[in-house]
Amino acid sequence: MTERSDLVAVFMVELGLPHGAAEANLEGELRGACARGRSAFPQVALDDLTFVRHLARVLKREERSGLEVSKLAIEDLFLACACAVTDGRAAQIFRARFGVAVAGSMSGLVPPADADDVREQFLQDLLVGRPDAPPKIAAYSGRSSLDKWVGVAARRAALMWLRRSRTELRARRAAASDPAANDEPGFESRYMKERYRGEFERALREALGRLPERDRVVLRLCLMNAVSLDRIGAMYKVSQSTISRWLAAARRTLLDDVKETLRVRFGTTSSAELASLARMVASRLDLTLASFLKSQP
Repeated sequence: MTERSDLVAVFMVELGLPHGAAEANLEGELRGACARGRSAFPQVALDDLTFVRHLARVLKREERSGLEVSKLAIEDLFLACACAVTDGRAAQIFRARFGVAVAGSMSGLVPPADADDVREQFLQDLLVGRPDAPPKIAAYSGRSSLDKWVGVAARRAALMWLRRSRTELRARRAAASDPAANDEPGFESRYMKERYRGEFERALREALGRLPERDRVVLRLCLMNAVSLDRIGAMYKVSQSTISRWLAAARRTLLDDVKETLRVRFGTTSSAELASLARMVASRLDLTLASFLKSQP
Protein backbone atom coordinates (compact mmCIF):
# COMPACT_ATOMS: atom_id res chain seq x y z
CA MET A 1 0.00 0.00 0.00
CA THR A 2 1.41 3.40 -0.98
CA GLU A 3 1.99 5.81 1.91
CA ARG A 4 -0.14 8.91 1.59
CA SER A 5 2.86 11.22 1.99
CA ASP A 6 4.51 9.46 -0.97
CA LEU A 7 1.65 10.45 -3.27
CA VAL A 8 1.95 14.12 -2.36
CA ALA A 9 5.74 14.07 -2.60
CA VAL A 10 5.75 12.45 -6.05
CA PHE A 11 3.02 14.80 -7.25
CA MET A 12 4.90 17.91 -6.14
CA VAL A 13 8.21 16.70 -7.59
CA GLU A 14 6.57 16.16 -11.00
CA LEU A 15 5.09 19.66 -10.82
CA GLY A 16 8.51 21.05 -9.93
CA LEU A 17 7.22 22.53 -6.66
CA PRO A 18 8.53 22.14 -3.08
CA HIS A 19 6.66 19.62 -0.95
CA GLY A 20 5.79 22.32 1.58
CA ALA A 21 3.78 24.20 -1.05
CA ALA A 22 1.11 21.49 -1.12
CA GLU A 23 -2.38 22.39 0.09
CA ALA A 24 -3.74 20.54 3.10
CA ASN A 25 -6.48 18.79 1.12
CA LEU A 26 -4.19 17.68 -1.74
CA GLU A 27 -3.48 14.32 -0.17
CA GLY A 28 -7.19 13.52 0.01
CA GLU A 29 -7.75 14.62 -3.59
CA LEU A 30 -4.95 12.41 -4.89
CA ARG A 31 -6.11 9.43 -2.84
CA GLY A 32 -9.67 10.00 -4.05
CA ALA A 33 -8.56 10.24 -7.69
CA CYS A 34 -6.74 6.91 -7.46
CA ALA A 35 -9.78 5.29 -5.85
CA ARG A 36 -12.09 6.61 -8.56
CA GLY A 37 -9.84 5.25 -11.29
CA ARG A 38 -9.58 1.79 -9.72
CA SER A 39 -13.35 1.70 -9.13
CA ALA A 40 -14.10 2.57 -12.77
CA PHE A 41 -11.58 0.06 -14.17
CA PRO A 42 -10.98 -2.72 -11.62
CA GLN A 43 -9.55 -4.93 -14.39
CA VAL A 44 -6.67 -2.52 -15.01
CA ALA A 45 -3.48 -2.86 -12.95
CA LEU A 46 -2.20 0.69 -12.51
CA ASP A 47 -0.40 1.64 -9.32
CA ASP A 48 -1.18 4.87 -7.49
CA LEU A 49 2.26 6.44 -7.87
CA THR A 50 2.24 6.00 -11.66
CA PHE A 51 -1.21 7.55 -11.92
CA VAL A 52 -0.32 10.46 -9.63
CA ARG A 53 2.81 11.18 -11.69
CA HIS A 54 0.62 11.19 -14.79
CA LEU A 55 -1.85 13.62 -13.23
CA ALA A 56 0.98 15.98 -12.28
CA ARG A 57 2.45 15.87 -15.80
CA VAL A 58 -0.95 16.64 -17.30
CA LEU A 59 -1.42 19.64 -15.02
CA LYS A 60 2.12 20.88 -15.63
CA ARG A 61 1.74 20.53 -19.41
CA GLU A 62 -1.55 22.41 -19.27
CA GLU A 63 -0.07 24.99 -16.86
CA ARG A 64 -2.76 24.34 -14.33
CA SER A 65 -2.36 24.23 -10.55
CA GLY A 66 -2.51 21.14 -8.37
CA LEU A 67 -5.75 22.45 -6.87
CA GLU A 68 -7.56 21.52 -10.07
CA VAL A 69 -7.15 17.75 -9.73
CA SER A 70 -10.83 17.33 -8.88
CA LYS A 71 -11.85 19.20 -12.05
CA LEU A 72 -10.21 16.66 -14.37
CA ALA A 73 -11.96 13.74 -16.04
CA ILE A 74 -10.31 11.38 -13.57
CA GLU A 75 -11.75 8.05 -14.75
CA ASP A 76 -10.88 8.80 -18.38
CA LEU A 77 -7.38 9.91 -17.37
CA PHE A 78 -6.92 6.67 -15.43
CA LEU A 79 -7.69 4.60 -18.54
CA ALA A 80 -5.54 6.86 -20.73
CA CYS A 81 -2.62 6.57 -18.31
CA ALA A 82 -2.89 2.78 -18.26
CA CYS A 83 -2.93 2.73 -22.07
CA ALA A 84 0.07 5.08 -22.20
CA VAL A 85 2.13 2.67 -20.11
CA THR A 86 1.04 -0.03 -22.60
CA ASP A 87 -1.13 -2.06 -20.26
CA GLY A 88 -2.65 -4.77 -22.47
CA ARG A 89 -5.93 -4.99 -20.59
CA ALA A 90 -6.41 -1.23 -20.74
CA ALA A 91 -5.83 -1.26 -24.50
CA GLN A 92 -8.48 -3.97 -24.90
CA ILE A 93 -10.97 -1.91 -22.90
CA PHE A 94 -10.14 1.17 -24.95
CA ARG A 95 -10.67 -0.63 -28.27
CA ALA A 96 -13.97 -2.09 -27.08
CA ARG A 97 -15.24 1.30 -25.90
CA PHE A 98 -14.00 3.59 -28.65
CA GLY A 99 -13.45 1.44 -31.74
CA VAL A 100 -16.87 2.22 -33.22
CA ALA A 101 -16.48 5.93 -32.46
CA VAL A 102 -13.10 5.99 -34.23
CA ALA A 103 -14.62 4.37 -37.31
CA GLY A 104 -17.49 6.86 -37.25
CA SER A 105 -15.17 9.85 -36.98
CA MET A 106 -13.20 8.70 -40.01
CA SER A 107 -16.26 7.77 -42.06
CA GLY A 108 -16.67 9.90 -45.15
CA LEU A 109 -13.03 10.97 -45.14
CA VAL A 110 -11.24 7.68 -45.80
CA PRO A 111 -12.38 5.43 -48.67
CA PRO A 112 -13.84 2.09 -47.50
CA ALA A 113 -10.97 0.18 -49.11
CA ASP A 114 -8.46 1.98 -46.88
CA ALA A 115 -10.61 2.46 -43.76
CA ASP A 116 -9.40 -0.59 -41.82
CA ASP A 117 -5.72 0.17 -42.40
CA VAL A 118 -6.04 3.86 -41.51
CA ARG A 119 -8.08 3.08 -38.38
CA GLU A 120 -5.63 0.42 -37.20
CA GLN A 121 -2.64 2.69 -37.77
CA PHE A 122 -4.37 5.41 -35.76
CA LEU A 123 -5.03 3.01 -32.87
CA GLN A 124 -1.46 1.75 -33.00
CA ASP A 125 -0.09 5.30 -32.83
CA LEU A 126 -2.52 6.11 -30.03
CA LEU A 127 -2.00 3.04 -27.84
CA VAL A 128 1.46 1.71 -28.75
CA GLY A 129 3.36 4.55 -30.38
CA ARG A 130 6.33 4.21 -32.71
CA PRO A 131 10.05 3.64 -32.15
CA ASP A 132 10.58 7.40 -32.25
CA ALA A 133 7.37 8.51 -30.52
CA PRO A 134 5.42 7.52 -27.36
CA PRO A 135 1.72 6.53 -27.44
CA LYS A 136 -0.28 9.60 -28.43
CA ILE A 137 -2.91 8.95 -25.81
CA ALA A 138 -0.45 10.31 -23.25
CA ALA A 139 -1.34 13.76 -24.62
CA TYR A 140 -4.94 13.49 -23.39
CA SER A 141 -5.42 16.30 -20.84
CA GLY A 142 -8.69 15.37 -19.16
CA ARG A 143 -10.25 18.74 -19.98
CA SER A 144 -13.01 17.02 -21.97
CA SER A 145 -14.33 13.47 -22.06
CA LEU A 146 -12.08 10.84 -23.56
CA ASP A 147 -14.64 9.85 -26.19
CA LYS A 148 -14.83 13.45 -27.46
CA TRP A 149 -11.03 13.77 -27.50
CA VAL A 150 -10.64 10.46 -29.35
CA GLY A 151 -13.22 11.53 -31.94
CA VAL A 152 -11.35 14.76 -32.65
CA ALA A 153 -7.99 12.94 -32.80
CA ALA A 154 -9.38 10.29 -35.17
CA ARG A 155 -10.83 12.89 -37.50
CA ARG A 156 -7.55 14.80 -37.51
CA ALA A 157 -5.64 11.60 -38.33
CA ALA A 158 -8.05 10.87 -41.19
CA LEU A 159 -7.60 14.38 -42.60
CA MET A 160 -3.82 14.05 -42.39
CA TRP A 161 -3.98 10.74 -44.23
CA LEU A 162 -6.24 12.30 -46.87
CA ARG A 163 -3.89 15.24 -47.32
CA ARG A 164 -0.87 12.97 -47.76
CA SER A 165 -2.75 10.78 -50.23
CA ARG A 166 -3.85 13.76 -52.31
CA THR A 167 -0.35 15.22 -52.28
CA GLU A 168 1.08 11.94 -53.52
CA LEU A 169 -1.62 11.62 -56.18
CA ARG A 170 -0.93 15.14 -57.47
CA ALA A 171 2.78 14.41 -57.57
CA ARG A 172 2.23 11.19 -59.48
CA ARG A 173 -0.05 12.91 -61.97
CA ALA A 174 2.45 15.71 -62.42
CA ALA A 175 5.24 13.22 -63.03
CA ALA A 176 3.09 11.29 -65.50
CA SER A 177 2.27 14.47 -67.45
CA ASP A 178 5.83 15.81 -67.46
CA PRO A 179 6.99 15.95 -71.09
CA ALA A 180 10.58 15.52 -69.98
CA ALA A 181 9.62 12.28 -68.30
CA ASN A 182 7.40 10.93 -71.07
CA ASP A 183 8.79 12.25 -74.35
CA GLU A 184 12.53 12.34 -73.92
CA PRO A 185 14.15 9.64 -76.03
CA GLY A 186 17.07 7.57 -74.94
CA PHE A 187 18.19 6.45 -71.51
CA GLU A 188 15.41 7.83 -69.25
CA SER A 189 12.58 6.51 -71.43
CA ARG A 190 14.09 3.05 -71.67
CA TYR A 191 14.93 3.03 -67.95
CA MET A 192 11.43 4.03 -66.89
CA LYS A 193 9.76 1.41 -69.08
CA GLU A 194 12.07 -1.52 -68.50
CA ARG A 195 14.04 -1.30 -65.29
CA TYR A 196 13.18 1.81 -63.30
CA ARG A 197 10.85 0.57 -60.60
CA GLY A 198 12.73 -2.39 -59.17
CA GLU A 199 16.22 -0.90 -59.40
CA PHE A 200 15.22 2.52 -58.09
CA GLU A 201 13.36 1.05 -55.11
CA ARG A 202 16.26 -1.26 -54.32
CA ALA A 203 18.74 1.63 -54.50
CA LEU A 204 16.54 3.76 -52.25
CA ARG A 205 16.24 1.02 -49.65
CA GLU A 206 20.00 0.62 -49.63
CA ALA A 207 20.48 4.39 -49.31
CA LEU A 208 18.05 4.56 -46.40
CA GLY A 209 19.96 1.81 -44.66
CA ARG A 210 23.10 3.91 -44.89
CA LEU A 211 21.41 7.10 -43.69
CA PRO A 212 22.12 8.11 -40.06
CA GLU A 213 19.34 7.19 -37.62
CA ARG A 214 18.52 10.80 -36.75
CA ASP A 215 17.93 11.64 -40.40
CA ARG A 216 15.64 8.63 -40.84
CA VAL A 217 13.62 9.63 -37.77
CA VAL A 218 13.22 13.24 -38.94
CA LEU A 219 12.20 12.15 -42.44
CA ARG A 220 9.68 9.70 -40.97
CA LEU A 221 8.15 12.35 -38.71
CA CYS A 222 7.84 14.80 -41.57
CA LEU A 223 6.77 12.55 -44.46
CA MET A 224 4.77 9.84 -42.69
CA ASN A 225 3.39 11.51 -39.58
CA ALA A 226 3.03 15.04 -40.98
CA VAL A 227 4.62 16.48 -37.81
CA SER A 228 5.38 20.19 -38.16
CA LEU A 229 8.95 21.46 -38.24
CA ASP A 230 8.26 23.42 -35.05
CA ARG A 231 7.25 20.28 -33.17
CA ILE A 232 10.19 18.27 -34.49
CA GLY A 233 12.49 21.11 -33.46
CA ALA A 234 11.00 21.05 -29.95
CA MET A 235 11.70 17.31 -29.73
CA TYR A 236 15.37 17.84 -30.58
CA LYS A 237 15.62 21.21 -28.79
CA VAL A 238 16.70 23.00 -31.96
CA SER A 239 15.14 25.70 -34.15
CA GLN A 240 12.75 25.15 -37.05
CA SER A 241 15.42 26.34 -39.49
CA THR A 242 17.81 23.69 -38.16
CA ILE A 243 15.24 20.95 -38.78
CA SER A 244 14.69 22.34 -42.27
CA ARG A 245 18.43 22.12 -42.92
CA TRP A 246 18.53 18.56 -41.57
CA LEU A 247 15.70 17.53 -43.90
CA ALA A 248 17.34 19.17 -46.91
CA ALA A 249 20.66 17.54 -46.11
CA ALA A 250 19.05 14.11 -45.63
CA ARG A 251 17.30 14.38 -49.00
CA ARG A 252 20.52 15.47 -50.70
CA THR A 253 22.37 12.56 -49.15
CA LEU A 254 19.71 10.10 -50.32
CA LEU A 255 19.56 11.65 -53.76
CA ASP A 256 23.30 11.52 -54.26
CA ASP A 257 23.49 7.97 -52.90
CA VAL A 258 20.72 6.69 -55.17
CA LYS A 259 22.11 8.46 -58.25
CA GLU A 260 25.58 7.06 -57.65
CA THR A 261 24.24 3.54 -57.06
CA LEU A 262 22.22 3.64 -60.29
CA ARG A 263 25.09 5.20 -62.22
CA VAL A 264 27.38 2.35 -61.21
CA ARG A 265 24.70 -0.29 -61.64
CA PHE A 266 23.83 0.85 -65.17
CA GLY A 267 27.30 1.92 -66.19
CA THR A 268 26.09 5.40 -67.13
CA THR A 269 28.92 7.66 -68.22
CA SER A 270 27.70 10.38 -70.62
CA SER A 271 26.71 13.79 -69.26
CA ALA A 272 23.32 13.60 -71.01
CA GLU A 273 22.51 10.27 -69.40
CA LEU A 274 23.65 11.48 -65.99
CA ALA A 275 21.47 14.59 -66.29
CA SER A 276 18.50 12.45 -67.31
CA LEU A 277 19.10 10.09 -64.41
CA ALA A 278 19.38 12.98 -61.94
CA ARG A 279 16.03 14.45 -63.07
CA MET A 280 14.30 11.10 -62.83
CA VAL A 281 15.57 10.32 -59.32
CA ALA A 282 14.89 13.82 -57.96
CA SER A 283 11.31 13.86 -59.27
CA ARG A 284 10.43 10.52 -57.69
CA LEU A 285 12.35 10.49 -54.45
CA ASP A 286 9.55 11.62 -52.09
CA LEU A 287 6.91 9.56 -53.92
CA THR A 288 8.32 6.27 -52.66
CA LEU A 289 10.27 7.40 -49.61
CA ALA A 290 7.36 7.43 -47.12
CA SER A 291 6.37 3.81 -47.72
CA PHE A 292 9.95 2.62 -47.33
CA LEU A 293 10.37 4.47 -44.03
CA LYS A 294 7.66 2.28 -42.51
CA SER A 295 9.94 -0.72 -42.65
CA GLN A 296 13.08 1.05 -41.48
CA PRO A 297 14.24 0.63 -37.86
